Amino acid sequence: MPSPDLASRLLPVLRACAGTRLCVAYSGGLDSTVLLHLLARLAPEAGFVLSALHVHHGLSLRADDWVKHCEAECDALGLPFRVERVVVTLDAGRGLEAAAREVRHAAFASVEADWVVLAHHADDQAETLLHRLVRGAGVAGVAGMRERDPARRLWRPLLAEPRAVLLEWAQAEGLRWIEDDSNADGRFMRNYLRHSVLPALKARQPAVERSLARAAAHFAEAEDLLGELAVLDAGVVRLGLPGSRSGLRALSPARGRNLLRYWLRERGEQAPDAARLASGLRALRGEAPVRECFGDLALCAYRERIWTESARLMFPAPQPWVGEAEMPWAEGGVRFLPISGAGLRLDPGSQSLLLRSRCGGERLRLAENRPTRSFKVLCQEADLPVWWRETLPLLCCGDQVLWIGGVGAAAGFSALPGEVGWRIEWRGPDGRWRG
Repeated sequence: MPSPDLASRLLPVLRACAGTRLCVAYSGGLDSTVLLHLLARLAPEAGFVLSALHVHHGLSLRADDWVKHCEAECDALGLPFRVERVVVTLDAGRGLEAAAREVRHAAFASVEADWVVLAHHADDQAETLLHRLVRGAGVAGVAGMRERDPARRLWRPLLAEPRAVLLEWAQAEGLRWIEDDSNADGRFMRNYLRHSVLPALKARQPAVERSLARAAAHFAEAEDLLGELAVLDAGVVRLGLPGSRSGLRALSPARGRNLLRYWLRERGEQAPDAARLASGLRALRGEAPVRECFGDLALCAYRERIWTESARLMFPAPQPWVGEAEMPWAEGGVRFLPISGAGLRLDPGSQSLLLRSRCGGERLRLAENRPTRSFKVLCQEADLPVWWRETLPLLCCGDQVLWIGGVGAAAGFSALPGEVGWRIEWRGPDGRWRG
């Protein structure tokens, strides 16, 4: 009979999951097979609801056979079983393992459960730490895997257990599992570490997994402290407010890079490599207008203000205005506020009014006592970032420009006393409303 230690170590933690829904990420391999059977055995006593998810990557000729195996195992245990078929796409600069992991985690995110339970163990943690050290990862990378990741609803209850314990339990229980041939492929760095480097380290230091796990825990603590420092700095260097750029300059380069990582992470973007992060920080701390793109996010600095906007510049199609209170425009919008005796004299019922981007050659006079200015000069006088110019909204009646977002309204079209006029405002990519 197998030692009861593995189940008894898990039971107290699982009792705290009473009434919750757990879904095992079940590949059919040794680790997830042990996890599946452990949880199935303990579910009645602990009081949680269990199901299983198999992600079909389509990367192996045996992938369909693995689905059948996993389905049969779940049927035998009386567990709900779901297959998620994904497509792994290789992008430049990203390997097969990383691409497969990304689509796998996207599948996990779609699961209707309180926790997706993963079968990572102490050997996996050691491999992860070594792999990331070899790649020159920072503190966040070498912090390794966390037992719980609440943001993604991931839980790794076996993370402290060596693989040898799982293998002993599986053999004693007579479990059947799949051997994935790709796990022996030495072309993958992780497999090389697993089959060549870690055994050599174990020969010199048998408890190397525990030592590496301890190191990962220290790095995780350091990462938590850096996160707390970033929250404090973000409260002082507040995005979107005047002075945020000078506030960033006041931080040391290390704290500045830490704050940039925090800004990106909070907005769903991964921090880039150290060189790209350093160059972005230099640009944001400088004096020139900058728009630094990181994935789908742009960090922008103009004058003494830093803000975020979409990295993709949007060029909306022309839209007729027929009296709507608000219209969408790129990342923001345009709103029309009725006001008595002020604003533009407009009649959307009888005039053909069009909201559009610039076409070239537009000019506008903002006051009777001021000369007509070109679009470029008007944008300069309004102190708008140059990269916004092509996406600014213009309200036109035929060839006549009546209003430019962030610049103002044309002179000579003001509402008379007693008339209802329109004040037009534009919300730019930085989230601020301007006339």
